[in-house]
Amino acid sequence: MKLKASVALLAAVVAAGCTPDWARQNDSPFVMRVAEIVGTPGGEGEAGAILHSDICCAIFNDSATVTVELFRKNVNLTSSPIEDVTLTRYEVVYTRTDGHNIEGVDVPYRITGPLSVRMHSPTTIGETTAEVIIDVVRHQAKLEPPLVNLRNNANPQLTAGPQSGGEVIITTIAHITVFGETTNGRSLSASGDLQVTFADFGGEG
Repeated sequence: MKLKASVALLAAVVAAGCTPDWARQNDSPFVMRVAEIVGTPGGEGEAGAILHSDICCAIFNDSATVTVELFRKNVNLTSSPIEDVTLTRYEVVYTRTDGHNIEGVDVPYRITGPLSVRMHSPTTIGETTAEVIIDVVRHQAKLEPPLVNLRNNANPQLTAGPQSGGEVIITTIAHITVFGETTNGRSLSASGDLQVTFADFGGEG
C-alpha cells in the first residue's frame, strides 16, 4: 500500500513538473495573451507599432488598439457560458531603458481605466479574440511634467539643440496590462509593450 502511494505521489510530481508555465499562469481554465498592440496618435499621425506622441499645439489623447486572445488550457473540455471572460480594466505603466523611471519626473504617471468587453469561452480548438481601444496617453499627461517640459523645445528633426533647455525627446516603453474575470469569478490577465516616443514634433497632436 505504501509503495502504491509513493508511486502515485511521484507520478503527480512528475506530471506537475512537465506542465508548461503558460498552463499554470492563473487558476482559470484559460490562457489569455496580448497578440498585438497598435498605437494611434491623436490629431494627425499614422497608427503603428511605435507611437509618436506629439506635445505641440492642441492637446489630444493618444490611443492604442490591443488585440487580446483567449485559449483553453485543456482542449478536451467544451465551451460553457459560465466560463465566459469579461475584460474589466487596464493599466499602463511607463518605463525608460536608461533607468530614469520616476513618475511625474522622468515618465508620465501610470494610468488605469475601465473595460467592459465580454469574450465567449473558446471551443476545444482555436481561440476567442477581442480588440479593445484604450487611452495610452491621456490629455492631462501632456500638461504635466515631464511631457509639458518638451513643449517649445527644438523640433527633434533639426540638428540644433533645444531652444528652452531640457530634454527634446523622451522614449518610453508603455507596459499595458489587461485584466479579466470569468463568469464564475476566476481572474486572469495579459500584458504587452508599446514604444511611445514623446516630443514637440510641431504638429497638431
